[in-house]
Amino acid sequence: MNEFERHGPQDWMRYVRGTLAEPMRERLETLLLQGDEQAFGQYLAALENVGGELPGLADEEAFSERVMALIPEPADTSGTGRFGRKWSEPIVLYTVAAAAALLLTFSGTFDRLGEQAAKAADEAGKMSYSQRLTDGASTWLGGFKAKGESNHESTTK
Repeated sequence: MNEFERHGPQDWMRYVRGTLAEPMRERLETLLLQGDEQAFGQYLAALENVGGELPGLADEEAFSERVMALIPEPADTSGTGRFGRKWSEPIVLYTVAAAAALLLTFSGTFDRLGEQAAKAADEAGKMSYSQRLTDGASTWLGGFKAKGESNHESTTK
């Protein structure tokens, strides 16, 4: 801010007009590049004061196109992979996952996994969780009687 205090509105107006000496212009640009908010405020005030004196653009469209041409294009990283961009699309990924699931299902991999889990549970002397759940559900369902076998009021109507 010490540097900023030495630069008055006249310096900023000369900067906007382009009539400021090179060393002073570089100091003001350094303030702007460092993000000095007061310097930026003075710069905007100078633009407002001098704005009517600045020459207009002869062809605004051409100016915009030249500026846009100077902006570097972002690197497209989506298609640079080994398999290209199409392999990153969700529909392709879901199709591959479904095909892998079908392959594992029809090759019997899941059956072997289930058999191995049951075998491991038997060797450990434990009943698997799914077996306990099935037994509990069948015992609970077996406790129900068919309609008419009970004298309970909800079944006799």
